[in-house]
Amino acid sequence: MQHLRQTVHPFLKSIIVFFLSLMRFLSKLFFLDLWRDAAARPVLIYAIVIVLSGTLIFHWLEKWNYLDSLYFVIITLTTVGFGDFSPTTTISKIVTIFYGVNGIVILLVLFDLIRRVRGEEMVKKAKKLESTDRPVAQPVAQDIIDNAGNNSQETPDAPPAPKVKKKKKKTSVKAFLKKTMTRLFLIDLLKDRQSRGVLIFTGIVIALGGIAFYYVEKWSLFNSIYFMFTTMTTIGYGDFTPSHNWGKVLTIFFGLNGIVVLLSLYDRIRAVRGQDNKIN
Repeated sequence: MQHLRQTVHPFLKSIIVFFLSLMRFLSKLFFLDLWRDAAARPVLIYAIVIVLSGTLIFHWLEKWNYLDSLYFVIITLTTVGFGDFSPTTTISKIVTIFYGVNGIVILLVLFDLIRRVRGEEMVKKAKKLESTDRPVAQPVAQDIIDNAGNNSQETPDAPPAPKVKKKKKKTSVKAFLKKTMTRLFLIDLLKDRQSRGVLIFTGIVIALGGIAFYYVEKWSLFNSIYFMFTTMTTIGYGDFTPSHNWGKVLTIFFGLNGIVVLLSLYDRIRAVRGQDNKIN
């Protein structure tokens, strides 16, 4: 009987550990750890809004079902671009360009937050493991020293300073829409002196590439610019591909340089909007 108890106890303990590990894994899989973080929660909500709004927009424009529209949005934002779905109308391509640029930036910011939140969690676990290896007397002695130092510096006659509560600024719907439109058309980057040059240079590269493909591949000017966007963002749906040798040469040149230019633009967008969020 005693042997049975000794066997069952480790078995139940293993089941509990496995269940807790599974719940922790699922919480990360569904981004519940980001939802608990105060700094990451607004970005997560905004990313969800971007994905859902894009799903509705492409469902309405392309007449795809909701699952296919959501699937297209995700492969666009992650720059996978399998090519089984691609925009077919001019309006859809325009939406894809604006939506892709802003959506990819949001996703990059979200990835940074995931790395920060989960990195801090790993650091806490490492410190906890490190503290368990220290002698018991060491942290107790350190607490005594810290308390003695704090008591010597305290002045009983001086009352504690009252805590001042910061009032949260309420943003109106008009201000929110104005801010959204400013970011959608990258006007905030035009106002920033350091970002203005990168934004203008990116526009020049896209325009030159569009003109080059317009003459070489005989596409329309708009489709040529759309091809430049899908190439620079590494989405590459496959709806447009170069068929001439000079077109392939241009793709190699603009593909390598365009990715670097667009990454520089993404860095400036993240810097400007990150600073704007700190101010607000």
